[in-house]
Amino acid sequence: MGLRWEDVDMASGFLVVTQQITEVRGRSVLGTPKTKRGARVVPLDADTTALLRRHRDAQDVERHTWGQGWTDTGLVFTREDGTALRPEYVTRHFQALAADAGLPPIRLHDLRHTNASIALAAGVDMKVVSDRLGHSQMSVTADLYSHVSVQLGQRAAEQIAGALRPSPGAVPSPFLPQHPDAASQTAPEEPL
Repeated sequence: MGLRWEDVDMASGFLVVTQQITEVRGRSVLGTPKTKRGARVVPLDADTTALLRRHRDAQDVERHTWGQGWTDTGLVFTREDGTALRPEYVTRHFQALAADAGLPPIRLHDLRHTNASIALAAGVDMKVVSDRLGHSQMSVTADLYSHVSVQLGQRAAEQIAGALRPSPGAVPSPFLPQHPDAASQTAPEEPL
């Protein structure tokens, strides 16, 4: 919510997290991320960059429509008049959108965990995921997402085993276990 347009570089495809908006005792408070690592560079994919461009164009239309009534906060995500969104509003709006989409009730913050789980399952390196999340150490990410790490470990074990299996028609090694399909294939006997 605290993202500013000046912190988004669409040409190079990244944004910089430098500030956040939180709610304290019913009031919006602008501040820095809660940890030193929270201030970070986040690379963007082409689809997200395209969505941000369309959003900026829509915001430009709102700015023009409001004219002198527009409040120039410089924020990426604002109300129609340019003023900052309140965290409580964003939370309620997100929950309504999730319900409309038929999703189970989740917190907005849970999207962060979903993103990390999907990234790890897609094979993104743990260090990269840790950096994107702004964790102080990679071990924090590994601890939080150990359930994904176990699944990835099992997938890696299968990939390694597959790489060790002989290709069809190869002479089997007496030192490696045979592929389950190998039992159905009979190798020609060698003459004595």
